Amino acid sequence: MASYKDIQRETGLSLATISKYFNGKTVLERNRTAIELAAQTLDYRPNDIARSLRRRRSSTVGVLLPALNNDFHLTIVASVEETLRAAGYSVIVATSVESDGRAVELMLRRMVEGIITVPTPSDVAALRDVRGRLPIVVVDWEAPELHTDGVFLDNVAAGRMAGRHLLDHGHTRIALLGGERSVSTMRQRRQGFLSALSEVGVCLPEEFDGAEPLVVSAGREAMARMLGAPTRPTAVFCANYELTVGAVIAINESGLRIGREISLVGFDGVDLAKVTVPPMTLIAQPTAAIGRGAAEILLQRLAAEPSDEAAPQLTRLAPQFVAGGSVLRLDDP
Repeated sequence: MASYKDIQRETGLSLATISKYFNGKTVLERNRTAIELAAQTLDYRPNDIARSLRRRRSSTVGVLLPALNNDFHLTIVASVEETLRAAGYSVIVATSVESDGRAVELMLRRMVEGIITVPTPSDVAALRDVRGRLPIVVVDWEAPELHTDGVFLDNVAAGRMAGRHLLDHGHTRIALLGGERSVSTMRQRRQGFLSALSEVGVCLPEEFDGAEPLVVSAGREAMARMLGAPTRPTAVFCANYELTVGAVIAINESGLRIGREISLVGFDGVDLAKVTVPPMTLIAQPTAAIGRGAAEILLQRLAAEPSDEAAPQLTRLAPQFVAGGSVLRLDDP
């Protein structure tokens, strides 16, 4: 493998000049040309790891997520990586379910310069410990105790949007697959949904107020249970993608027709909405924009002098209403 000394023999330049060039500093034009020609001839590849150790910088950012088995998290990774790559940074991705801070420690050993994360409870303490040493940007799940930057969907507005749409179509016996209330996004979507109902005096019966794990099987079970009630709901709002898929499975298994015997507003999964019959009505979040926004904030922090006194920058993006045919207007003939 070629080294600086090989380039020195090829060009006759000093090691200091060659090092200066490969560390991004300005050298004379004739020296730059000679170094680049020698590097090409010798097939020289800079050792980024060694350079990071010398400079005490890695040009690497950690992305810490609960899982990588869903479109939301994969889209976050893709948009963060695209934005950071354009600025000269690479990305290390880790999952943090039940890691108790081990994933954070892994990233510190890799000398990341910042972390973008959906913070699970098991990693909040570790993240809080490193916040003063490097910038952290939170996405999706809120963690106020970290007192750091964040980019989120306006989840209250998303829940309210779903509730208003069902109410505007004449529904008053409505169910909610609302997910685990320990998760900030689920609490906020439920809050917005309930506020829309309360404004017109509609109550959500306890048996139709779901608080299930955020997995397809739980959505299926909860929807089947609600459909088996003595008086079943005429409509349902599913507050995340996995719950939406589970509800659709249960409704199809029941023999009811979505948009005819029961109405449904789902969450995310725009591609899924296009292949259901009828097309599904959805509340969607701008996932790619959330990832880009987090990466842009992190780049701002990396370019600035570190300060524990810097006020957190919190951004909330508006939800998108995706019209479909899965909500029946009850006063239609």
